[in-house]
Amino acid sequence: MISELMEKVLLLGVGAASLTKDKVDELANELVKRGQMTKEEGEVFIREAAGSAKESGANIKEMASDTYQDTLRGMGVATREHVDEIDHRLTVLEAKVYGKPLRVEEPQTGFTVTPTDEEEPT
Repeated sequence: MISELMEKVLLLGVGAASLTKDKVDELANELVKRGQMTKEEGEVFIREAAGSAKESGANIKEMASDTYQDTLRGMGVATREHVDEIDHRLTVLEAKVYGKPLRVEEPQTGFTVTPTDEEEPT
């Protein structure tokens, strides 16, 4: 459901950009034909319009991504960080329950750590 909405938003943005490019090309060509713009001016106009369209497309993509993230947060979907934290806590609890030495992979470094008896795992 959410992915369908995101797909429609992105397709709408792409479709609008495509339509805009066609209209800009058409307008520039018409102005050149009428003599109200030189061919070089028409090419500059098209390049500038394309740059604006790319910028607008990037803004639409960013807004869609923000909306998607807000929707996931609103639904209470766990982030990678939350899952990693819970996994770490479960590893610590299992070590305590089963009396095994605790071997925890540190997420920042990727190193595996085995705390000594004096250290209290976090």
